[in-house]
Amino acid sequence: MSKRPGPNKDNLEATRKIFMDIAKLEFCNHGYPDASTTRIVTESGMARGSLYYHFGDKNGLFKAVYEELLDEALIYISLNMDKQEKPLDALLGGAKAFLELCLREDFRKIVLIQSQSAMSYGERLQVLHKTLLGKLRATIPPLIDDGHFPGHTVDTATIFILGILGEAGRALDFSPNREEAMMEYNNAFSSTITMLRGEQA
Repeated sequence: MSKRPGPNKDNLEATRKIFMDIAKLEFCNHGYPDASTTRIVTESGMARGSLYYHFGDKNGLFKAVYEELLDEALIYISLNMDKQEKPLDALLGGAKAFLELCLREDFRKIVLIQSQSAMSYGERLQVLHKTLLGKLRATIPPLIDDGHFPGHTVDTATIFILGILGEAGRALDFSPNREEAMMEYNNAFSSTITMLRGEQA
């Protein structure tokens, strides 16, 4: 198979996208430890040097895919949150959107599962602060003002919510009926948030 042209101003982004699209499938199908840059390069039809140019190595490629998935997630979740008028509805809408994303193989396996071994906690947190954590933190203060999360700060409420949703998303990987389990987790989350204000679910 002939190699495609190397990086230049016209094809840099296209080349990067090709590698990342192939890498998502590779990480999903084989997991980070067994993912092969050789397979990715062969599938792309480009030179190995082009992958190094864009990402440095397999870990750099994984981090780029992780960031792209979280950027996409932020857009999707924001669309579901921003159309709500009440802070509580925005939080619940964002939570449901997050769990819907967890039904996707690439988001669930790469963002929630494989990233824990492929990236340090600090590296993951840095990306999360720019995306989902930042969006979540902005949602919490009006909820606290309205009586939710009594005794909690913005930081503790944020970590609490992220922990619940992240664990629910990972658990979907073992669910025989993921759609049904997602709805159950979403209902449980809504009930929990309601009870934290001292109201009945």
